Amino acid sequence: MTLILSLIFLVLAILAIRGSRWAYAAFPLSILLYFPASVGFRMDPKSCDLMVNRPLAVSSLNNYPHMILFCVFFVVTAGHFRFSRWRSLGLLIVLTLAMGAGMEIAQGLSGTHHCKAIDLIPDSVGALAGLLIVLLWAAAARARLRGRASTKVRAGYKNNLFGK
Repeated sequence: MTLILSLIFLVLAILAIRGSRWAYAAFPLSILLYFPASVGFRMDPKSCDLMVNRPLAVSSLNNYPHMILFCVFFVVTAGHFRFSRWRSLGLLIVLTLAMGAGMEIAQGLSGTHHCKAIDLIPDSVGALAGLLIVLLWAAAARARLRGRASTKVRAGYKNNLFGK
């Protein structure tokens, strides 16, 4: 069952990256509904663990599934909302962390998973990794555009110089 749900998340993420609006809407919704669905929507709410300290913070950096999930969520969201300014990218980080908080609440409501505030640290790391990917992608796109423009300018200069 977990493999099937992982494949569904992956397919939704790929479709959302390719520009499908319905897949983008379904992607976070499926993440949030996964935990209540895993218990048949029979909620047994547990309290959230709000304790944050250095040893817990360091050990939370081993939570690779959260990092990967929120990196993908950041990149997909950046693609759909076309954020281009630093202020907009900050808002994108806030949206990603709000999704992380929503996921923790959904885990707490299910009763079988653990709602931990410390999990927002790997979520933040994933968002920062997504930010790095978006910035590198944008820099590469700008370099390609500059390369094409300079090639056209050089070709135009050559043609004009020789009158051809």
